[in-house]
Amino acid sequence: MKISMKKLACTSTAVLGLCVNSAMAVSISSDGKDLGNLDVLIKGMSILYAEDNGYDPNNGTSYLLKLKYESQAWNNLKAGAGFYANGDVFGITDFETERVARGMFVTDDGSTKSQLGELYLKYNAEKFAVHGGNQRYATPLTTIAYSNMPNFYRAYGASTTAIDGLKLGAAQITEMSFGARAMTDFGLIGEATKTAGAAINSSLIGQAEFHEISTATFGSGAAETNGITVANATYTGLENTTIGLWDYYVDDIANNVYLHADTMIPLEGMKLKLSGQYLNQQETGDQLGGTLDFDLFGLKAALGSKKWSVYAAVNSSGGDTAMLNAWGGDPAYTSSIFSRNEYRKNVDAYKIGASYKIMKNLIIKVSYANYGKSDTSAPRKVLGLSGPGMVAPQTDAYEADIVLVYKPKKNVMLKTFLANRGSEYDGIEGKDLTQNHFRVIASYKY
Repeated sequence: MKISMKKLACTSTAVLGLCVNSAMAVSISSDGKDLGNLDVLIKGMSILYAEDNGYDPNNGTSYLLKLKYESQAWNNLKAGAGFYANGDVFGITDFETERVARGMFVTDDGSTKSQLGELYLKYNAEKFAVHGGNQRYATPLTTIAYSNMPNFYRAYGASTTAIDGLKLGAAQITEMSFGARAMTDFGLIGEATKTAGAAINSSLIGQAEFHEISTATFGSGAAETNGITVANATYTGLENTTIGLWDYYVDDIANNVYLHADTMIPLEGMKLKLSGQYLNQQETGDQLGGTLDFDLFGLKAALGSKKWSVYAAVNSSGGDTAMLNAWGGDPAYTSSIFSRNEYRKNVDAYKIGASYKIMKNLIIKVSYANYGKSDTSAPRKVLGLSGPGMVAPQTDAYEADIVLVYKPKKNVMLKTFLANRGSEYDGIEGKDLTQNHFRVIASYKY
């Protein structure tokens, strides 16, 4: 795709101007008394270049506005509310003739949509905590990369650290809300294989609004279920080591067990981090998602100092099916910006990467991941092929990323990334299913 210098200047100026110049600092105090914390984020992003092949998203300029307030503790109780808005920037995005980066928006036409994504209460005593309400629920299988509007969860839970070195927790997730990138998780990253964090076309049920877990999994009209029951234990009794066990029981759909271990080994001027993970999924109850039998193993080693870092990781999946990865989770070590193929059936993936601090506020990151060919077929329609049915992988999938991050101030970030990627279905019936995607992102946080 060729982009004129006029359009390049227009989109870049819009993004940078939106994020850097429009931010306003707000002080929350009265007579010198702190009344709470206000989190203000303004972010803009734009595609500067992409392949004009009908597969690589080659158009999109969007923004995110976040306004979040969390009160000071009153008798160990805090309240929080977070307002988010997302849409097109100044009508720059061409929704008529280009392939739009739908993962930048929560509406099909880029019109602004807002959401009170966070509205919660938190109680924290010395060794006991309770939370409830709409929130960014940060756990291994409810955390995923996002562009603008994130996923939110309606969850209620409690945790305790009454036993030294051991944290125990339990929660119930009753609903979830798909953010902007869920469309990319389903269509581009997941290629409608239901393996990349969203199992349905989320625009059909509505993004930036809460849905029952069964609806978020299968769409409108799905049978009602009791949501997701989460139980976890985290052990930190060993020096520089963390071991975590998580169980996600998705009523009448799946049971997901996730185990991870991380240990840090101090070296002279450096640190070595070794990590391991295991994920297992099986069907439960009425088996609304069909038979599920999935395993994922992973190992990662990372070595670094204050100036540089390098890492290598592997993931291997097994079992009789791919993973039904429907609820915004991505704990695997080998995921890339546009690739999560390790959740597909029978994949041996590896990833290597490095980062280097060029100067105090400028960092470059590079990575390469290879996913081979899975045993997971994709619908012809989502790949732009005519006729019904499925197609099998044709070639090894890969992704190479270069990311440049500049932070001139602590609260200002400018980022560019180039992602070169090939789908495992590339070449099917002459289709060019590759990406050479260049994007700019700017943000201001108060």
